[in-house]
Amino acid sequence: MERQPSADSPRPDTPGHVLLLHGMGCGPWVWRDVTAALPAHLTPVAATIAGHRGGTRLERRADRRAPDQMLDDLERQLDDLGLARVHVVGNSLGGWLALRLAERGRALSALCLAPAGGWRPGSLGERMVVSRFVVGHRFARRVARSPRLLRSAGFRRTMMAPVAHQPARIPYEDAVTFVSDLADCQALRAAIGHPEARELDAILRLGAPTTIAWSGDDKVLSGPWAREGFAHLGADEITVPGVGHLPMLDDPRGVAALVAARVSGSLPPGRTASRAG
Repeated sequence: MERQPSADSPRPDTPGHVLLLHGMGCGPWVWRDVTAALPAHLTPVAATIAGHRGGTRLERRADRRAPDQMLDDLERQLDDLGLARVHVVGNSLGGWLALRLAERGRALSALCLAPAGGWRPGSLGERMVVSRFVVGHRFARRVARSPRLLRSAGFRRTMMAPVAHQPARIPYEDAVTFVSDLADCQALRAAIGHPEARELDAILRLGAPTTIAWSGDDKVLSGPWAREGFAHLGADEITVPGVGHLPMLDDPRGVAALVAARVSGSLPPGRTASRAG
């Protein structure tokens, strides 16, 4: 997590701070261009989720508690920064964690970009997600040994196509970081090897004003099966056209605008968001 000045005790609320949570197998770098486009009154706090490269290691032989370990670690990071309640923005796994932080009373608002955990446990949708992660992880481990392959625009397009609407636009350096994160992700290895480690508990209630933003060109979480588990919440849902599963890579200015609108409470419910251009 990018550290802000510490405090002796948690502040009551920190409405100017925005906690940014990446997805499974990624890292805080995915928010770089979003944070650059945020208005000056917002302070981004990009966290590294436990079990990911550069973050807290998950406890050994505790794979069935992996999601709870990630959640507990995020709360510890907030406590270390003296932040009590903040606005939370999460993508994929980070979207589910944003909802869980809201349940625990740590969120002033939540913006979930293509959140994970909306599938029914044991469903075909869940099996498809696991299959995609297995293939992606194996491919990433091989490519990580020869990252120069990513200098080829065609190869980079193949590697990034599952998560980006316009994969050819992803810079070589970012593609290398993406592959390195995916290849060296303890949480992903646990989720692949242990069914308990990928069990994301159902969200029971909205703990804060919440918007779920689905990506219009999502190849990872596409279809009604990815949304079933959120229907009972009654959250505002929008669709963002022209972006993939990691919308921060395709349209960082558009995502920054969504973040600012969610924080201010000015995001109209149920609309289709347009790209910033």
